[in-house]
Amino acid sequence: MNLVFSFDEGYADVFKVLLHSIYLNNKETRFNIYLLHDEMLTDTLEDLQRHIEYYKYNFFPIDCREYLEQSENFRINRYYTIEMYLWLFAPYLLPKEVDRALYLDADIVNMNAIEDFYSQDFEDHLFVAMDYKIKNKMIQPFNNLRLGTKDADNYFNTGIVLMNIQKLREERTAKEISEAVVDNKAILILPDQDVFNYLYHDEIKENSWEIYNVDPRLYQVFQLINPETYNLGWVEDEVVFIHFAGKHKPWVEREKYKWDLGKYYFEFEKMLMDTYTERESDRIDGRTF
Repeated sequence: MNLVFSFDEGYADVFKVLLHSIYLNNKETRFNIYLLHDEMLTDTLEDLQRHIEYYKYNFFPIDCREYLEQSENFRINRYYTIEMYLWLFAPYLLPKEVDRALYLDADIVNMNAIEDFYSQDFEDHLFVAMDYKIKNKMIQPFNNLRLGTKDADNYFNTGIVLMNIQKLREERTAKEISEAVVDNKAILILPDQDVFNYLYHDEIKENSWEIYNVDPRLYQVFQLINPETYNLGWVEDEVVFIHFAGKHKPWVEREKYKWDLGKYYFEFEKMLMDTYTERESDRIDGRTF
């Protein structure tokens, strides 16, 4: 199974928590981990490789500098980094034998097995993604006007995206992505997400965000309205990914983080820290891991 990531050094430790949650919930699955990066520090890459090899996964870091020749045109403000664009280029960067891949933001935890989502039929679409319809309904006309997507009924989130790599290579190009970024820079608010919807809005198969891309803020609303259905038991039994989208992050705010689903980030983080203790004990005892 092919997983694609793109982040800078600041998200390396957060990524480790996500990876540990994936390991715990997919024990029988072996993953190829592709990291698309913009000249990440060698020490960080070596640390990530050691971490990934602990799970017996394959690690393929890919320096994307050559795809960012106009990178200064990609530079943006606020808390976004250039790495947020790189996953869009995955079809043109991954090995030829890769025909599908799952892109994941680093600010996620995995709650249940990925296999069914990953292996689903694309039904001739280029992507599978999720739309927070309850949140986007009011601003859909604005997004359509801003992006020139007047016929679009959805505005898809790009935190979890299943990519039909083979079809993308056959039908689309890397150049159109670069051009979309540069030509539309003035109107981009959520940059990679805007470009994704601008280019592909009518070629995306929709899955349920309530299962595959749960936003803790929306969960809190649903839990108040219908606690018999939306509760922590449901999250643990049904949800595949929790996505800590937005500027408020549990690993930053810690005890001040106010959304209930933050507990799962802290639980996986603690389990990861426990494995570090075990590994250090094994190292001292002369055992390998």
